[in-house]
Amino acid sequence: MTTHISPESRSLLFCSQIRELESFGKTQQTEYSLMQKAGIAAARLAAGILQEKHLPVLIIAGPGNNGGDACETAARLAMMGWHCTLLMYGEPGKYSEDTKKSYTFASELPLTLQGYQDLSDILSTRWALIIDGLFGIGLTRDMDEHYAELINGINKLTVRSDTAVLALDLPSGINPDTGDFTNTQMLAIRADYTLTFIANKPGLHTAYGKDFAGKVFVDDLGIQVSKIPESRCLLIEVDIEADMLALSSLRRLPNTHKGHYGHVLIIGGVQGMSGACLLAGRSALLAGAGKVSIGFLDAAASFDALHPEIMCKNIRDFTVTNEVLVAGPGMGTSHEAKKILQDMLRKNTPIVIDADALNLIAAEPELQVVLRQKTSPVILTPHPLEAARLLGKSITQIQHDRLSAAKQLATTFNAIVILKGAGSIVSNPNGDILINTTGNPGLSTGGTGDVLAGLCGALLAQGMPTIEAAKFATWIHGKAADELVDSGIGPIGLCAGELPQAIRNILNRLVRQSDFPSQRQRPV
Repeated sequence: MTTHISPESRSLLFCSQIRELESFGKTQQTEYSLMQKAGIAAARLAAGILQEKHLPVLIIAGPGNNGGDACETAARLAMMGWHCTLLMYGEPGKYSEDTKKSYTFASELPLTLQGYQDLSDILSTRWALIIDGLFGIGLTRDMDEHYAELINGINKLTVRSDTAVLALDLPSGINPDTGDFTNTQMLAIRADYTLTFIANKPGLHTAYGKDFAGKVFVDDLGIQVSKIPESRCLLIEVDIEADMLALSSLRRLPNTHKGHYGHVLIIGGVQGMSGACLLAGRSALLAGAGKVSIGFLDAAASFDALHPEIMCKNIRDFTVTNEVLVAGPGMGTSHEAKKILQDMLRKNTPIVIDADALNLIAAEPELQVVLRQKTSPVILTPHPLEAARLLGKSITQIQHDRLSAAKQLATTFNAIVILKGAGSIVSNPNGDILINTTGNPGLSTGGTGDVLAGLCGALLAQGMPTIEAAKFATWIHGKAADELVDSGIGPIGLCAGELPQAIRNILNRLVRQSDFPSQRQRPV
């Protein structure tokens, strides 16, 4: 789903930082006024979403402050003329004083109040919109049976009736920091829209958060601080003006030749897996590398029939000098593959490490030592299983906290890391985090990782700084899949081989849009 954010909302704050901002906000205004602002913002967004005014709106209010936000939302919608039902899953007598005010305000307006004992009636009613105000950022426990029954019932109802759901702050059951579930039951309300308060949150943009948050909107509730808590976690959004310097490495000037745009050498392609190397090579070629070669571990293909521009030889016939290496696609994990990888890691040249090269490093402590000692640029591109092998963890542990896993990989191996998946994560050894906003399930097919590795190599070969190459490659790779799906190709049946041409189109469009000064000069 699309993320609707303003430029300042690219900064993602963790729960502890949100709490700091919230505390600061309460020195400027009362908690009740914050709830009022949340309700006003949510009601306005809901009114924009609602289509059929003759149907009622269901607002679910939980036991904490999120329940207060829900009460305020219900009150504001009722005042706007919508028929509202406020489903109380919190006990007003146990609310904080401010939340009680919001509940009292709502209860005095012409809306219907119901409780969990009315759930069967609720689930048999057709609603114009369901608003989730059950839990906010504080939930850290399993659901009791009443909450579990509600969440399962709402999710089934929305599928059956095609009713939209708007979550307040975050979908109930999703961890705001990690995007994983807050409970072992793997329960969360699946939203079509999320209006998150005070600041944007990383858990809305990766892991299960990508599945459950839908379109994300941000409202800061008017909290103005002289110094917002420093964020070292950002969303990846390509901004032509801000990214002009990085994009400048891709521009073509008249007095240049292929040597100016680098040489990418793909290493891998054992018998039966040569397609992985070809995908990586074609990606590097169409992403602008001046020259692309494939060094096969087994008998080399004589040439690439689709792109004969790619040189194909046995890896032992190459003398590596200043090439950008892409090691791993279809490489296998043989003893010979280990020896070749070890030799390549010792070269003073940039390297992108993918697929079997990552598995070899995970299995061989000697390779890990060589990798950590490298001083030239390194990009690792693991999927969750490869990341788990590298860190000696399970996939479940990696996916439970993808951000921490990416940071640990980057610091452990002294490399830029792209942890692939829903909301791919880019991290550097300093602990900075970038979460990608592009991509779709069409990328869940064999070979797309090889295309990403080749793209990383091409951007490095053209002189883009390492972190920028990883950032742009991740964003463009996902954007290519999005544009293919928009044109009717996928997500079902989207093939990795369809990505390189879309990548080429996006790169050329970005360079044209950046409107470099040299291109703006008038001819004499």
